[in-house]
Amino acid sequence: MIYPFYSEKDSLLHSLDPRVKIIGAALGIAAIMLYNDPKILIPLFFVFLLIGMFLGKVAVGEQLRLLKPLLPIVIITIIVWPLIYEPRLKGLLFGISFATRLLTFALITFLLLMTTSQRDLILGFVRLGMPYEFGLTISISLRYIPTLYILSRNIMDAQRSRGWEVEKGNFLVRAKKMTAVLIPLLVASLKTAHELSIALESRGLGASEKRTFLYDIKMGRRDYLAMGVILVLFALTLYARYGLGIGHVEIYS
Repeated sequence: MIYPFYSEKDSLLHSLDPRVKIIGAALGIAAIMLYNDPKILIPLFFVFLLIGMFLGKVAVGEQLRLLKPLLPIVIITIIVWPLIYEPRLKGLLFGISFATRLLTFALITFLLLMTTSQRDLILGFVRLGMPYEFGLTISISLRYIPTLYILSRNIMDAQRSRGWEVEKGNFLVRAKKMTAVLIPLLVASLKTAHELSIALESRGLGASEKRTFLYDIKMGRRDYLAMGVILVLFALTLYARYGLGIGHVEIYS
């Protein structure tokens, strides 16, 4: 079973054409890549939180809950940078920058998935020129993220009920104990992938080179206006970065 991100709501982001949201997400990620100054990246992270709350009607708590599995990577990033870069304070700032960038990447992706149905997402990729099989693969891959997370949590809860204690012991002992989770998770993932392949074959995937769609998408006035706003904002980020030199700190100087 694939647990979806998407939930039907009456919001501006939900009503936009999926092509607008896909291009907007791609440009948003590209814009974040331009900056490495935490004074820019941290406010941008909160800006996307507010976009999700006001334009997508997705509560801030729900957005942060989806980012929770990334906390170990965020903590490791913040800890490692001061150890490998001197001066330590500047290394800490770079650690915060890259951790914030990671969280913002994930947040933008989650907002796309939470406000776009799987059908529209695939159709959006196809209408942008991507082969249907590639669009379907990307969509399923993105939608499979919550499935793996929920499966891992269920397996860990089941193992704890059997007396599994991963918190005790040194790093090597804990890593060995994690096999009690990784092996069932791998088996469940392979089983789900097999069932998914059977379902796709039973529906004739690949039987015809030219596909038809029961539902189609069409750009409206609101979509063109939103696309224009996105392009203007991206142009402003390019000007701020390369024209004004804002938001970039030299790592190696």
